[in-house]
Amino acid sequence: MAKFADEGRLAWIDSLRAIAALLVLWVHVSQLYTHVGPGTDASRWIFEITQPFDVGRIGVVAFFAISGFVVPFSMKLAHPHPVREFLVTRFFRLYPAFWLSIPLGLYANQWIWGRAFSAGEIFANFTMVPEFFGARPAIGLYWTLAVELVFYACCVVLLLTRSITNYRRIAAIVIAFLAIHVLVVAATWKNGSSPYYNGSAWFLHLAIMLWGTLYRAHMRGETTGAFERVSVWGIALFLVAIYPLVFTFGIGVPSVHSVSYALGVLLFIVGTQIVRIEFPPMPWLGTISYSIYLLHPVVLALALRGLGLLPAASWWRSWHLGAYLVANLLITIGVAAIAYRFVERPAIRLGRRLAKAWFDTPHVAVPAPTLRTGT
Repeated sequence: MAKFADEGRLAWIDSLRAIAALLVLWVHVSQLYTHVGPGTDASRWIFEITQPFDVGRIGVVAFFAISGFVVPFSMKLAHPHPVREFLVTRFFRLYPAFWLSIPLGLYANQWIWGRAFSAGEIFANFTMVPEFFGARPAIGLYWTLAVELVFYACCVVLLLTRSITNYRRIAAIVIAFLAIHVLVVAATWKNGSSPYYNGSAWFLHLAIMLWGTLYRAHMRGETTGAFERVSVWGIALFLVAIYPLVFTFGIGVPSVHSVSYALGVLLFIVGTQIVRIEFPPMPWLGTISYSIYLLHPVVLALALRGLGLLPAASWWRSWHLGAYLVANLLITIGVAAIAYRFVERPAIRLGRRLAKAWFDTPHVAVPAPTLRTGT
């Protein structure tokens, strides 16, 4: 079992974030640019290899595990107001950059393509959970942010119930969530309907995130009981091997709904246990990965729109699909770096200052387990 000194940011976790974001960008660019021009016909394989297991979903699953690995350990349990401080810092961590993406996403992904959005739908998007109000998201990937918010709520509940460091209880919750998901999948698939669009996937996603918390506690040597220690790797075995074998190769659920989850969890394990990437520029890309994730649909949609206005025989529409992928990647990195520098990073610092000013008051600290680090 790999050990680590978890003070401050973990460069190899930031590298994993970068890889996850790049996988999502890869699948979106290759999907949308396959019919730009004659140059993409011979290079269509760049798109086709992303489809059997949905490379983008692999990245999203890795993101979920990373959130579980990081977020609960950012909660300062010994502080007088840990919940309020957590909510304030998380709000400024997520929302300002997210709000920046909404008008950009509406313009690039909706309005220039002739898709109208009502004022109510626009307002719902600013909550980060437009689906909860029956509204369309400005950018399709917003659904993952809704999962993130629900996970934050789970962390708050765990903290309020003194369970945030009760890893036996967390392991039991993960197993319960997976059991619910499996039962719903088995029942609905048997009836001929897709189980992944009726809410059962929420339990799978939250289970992966909470497993990430349990996994880090195990790496820190804090899982002292046999049940939680066995659960860490038992759950990993289930997600990586048993789940895809039973559901895809057993009852025929499409691989995108099982193997992609297995590969996402496997990517996370490899990146934390076997190959820890710390060389530049990967940790830096991980630092700006949230802006990459939010803004790459804007970049690729605007570029695609521009290409569509050119003649079909134009040189700009005859590139190799890999060239479009690289071009969109470089532009996205530049845009994300600017957004991080002028929006995301100042907002994070503001959130920390406000939390310190509002809640860091003199008190007699109640002894509590220390969960430090993470952003």
